[in-house]
Amino acid sequence: MTSPNRLTLISFSHRNASLAERDALAMSADDIAALVPLCRQRWLSEVAVLSTCNRTELYFYGPTPPNLWEMVRPELARQRGIDAESLPAPLIRTDVQAARHLFRVASSLESLALGENQILAQVKDVHDQVLANPARSPVLDRLLQFAIRVGKQVRTDTALCEGAVSISSAAVDLASKIFGDFRQQEILLVGAGETSEAAAMHFANSGATKFVVLNRSRERGQKLADQLKGHYRPLDELADAVVSAEVAVFATGSPDFLLTHDQLKHVMRARKRRPLFLIDISNPRNIDPEVARFDSVFLYNIDDLEHVVASNMATRKDEIPAAETIIDQMVEQWQSWQRSMAVTPTIASLARYFEEVCTREIDRHNKRISDQERVMLEEFSRGLVKKLLHHPISYLRTSVANNTLRAEDLNLVWSLYNLQNQDENPDEP
Repeated sequence: MTSPNRLTLISFSHRNASLAERDALAMSADDIAALVPLCRQRWLSEVAVLSTCNRTELYFYGPTPPNLWEMVRPELARQRGIDAESLPAPLIRTDVQAARHLFRVASSLESLALGENQILAQVKDVHDQVLANPARSPVLDRLLQFAIRVGKQVRTDTALCEGAVSISSAAVDLASKIFGDFRQQEILLVGAGETSEAAAMHFANSGATKFVVLNRSRERGQKLADQLKGHYRPLDELADAVVSAEVAVFATGSPDFLLTHDQLKHVMRARKRRPLFLIDISNPRNIDPEVARFDSVFLYNIDDLEHVVASNMATRKDEIPAAETIIDQMVEQWQSWQRSMAVTPTIASLARYFEEVCTREIDRHNKRISDQERVMLEEFSRGLVKKLLHHPISYLRTSVANNTLRAEDLNLVWSLYNLQNQDENPDEP
């Protein structure tokens, strides 16, 4: 006996899988393309796959059995080239709970960094993946449309995704309050490690294009400069480099101050008091805190930026209830759409049944009526069917809208008129 169609989620994320396990489960576009026809062939199910650095989730729709994971597990392990026994226990959700989970994911409530924006673009990519399948499931298509809508609404109607929540992004946000945009600003990076690179990426994503990298190691400094399409200068040219920069990010392992009050005095004179934004994300600090005494100098260190991050994160957490309210509303809309999908085939089958009965009766008397009389009878029968079905169809649609439609109601309609065997002669008892 075939199982009823249902939505099933199999999820691996930072909540239930280690980084190494998540790495092993990550899927490329080619991996996903190979999995889709396999699922249709083996389990008669459509599948949409969301694979990011922190999660791999499979959304199935079809006649999926309760033990779907046990069936998918060996195939997933084979495709990923890992031992099935080493796979972590997934989060499994079905039907409305699976939909709710996806809505939370698209809203970034399930993200490692609460409120991050990248996940919504990744959900859109999954929708594109589904749309590319000519035999796609309308349910998965609509589910992802709902997820994208809720993700957009949460970002529009709440402050869940506002404010920087990393040291580098906090630095960029603070600098933007002084300079507006960074298209004409020179960004100086002192140090070429991961911290400097992360800061550079945030500035680049905010429009910065002019980068100068200073580093003790020319090879590493030149590599980062090339990556940013900027310029490299040796560390002993720091003072001259600061003269021309608007923003300077210090992130080195130096145990001593690289920029002192006395050094900056000469620099500011050469700059003619132009504003200078200094970010010291080194430990120990690279910039003498005394430089903050200059009127046109804005100095922020790790502690300052962490306060900004903590404040923004607290604000984001305060927005969680508002985001969950939006998700609850979208879940209700999703359920309403599902109910309408359930009743639509019943209404169509019921109308077709009555139309076929009328057509058979007219055909039975076809030899005794003229063509003109047949046209009149067909028009009469269409009007009669419409009137006879008006109240039953209105009842079904109203029940869907009011969320009072029971499965027993639909089953009764199908049984009364034997709709499941509509190809048979409807005149037969």
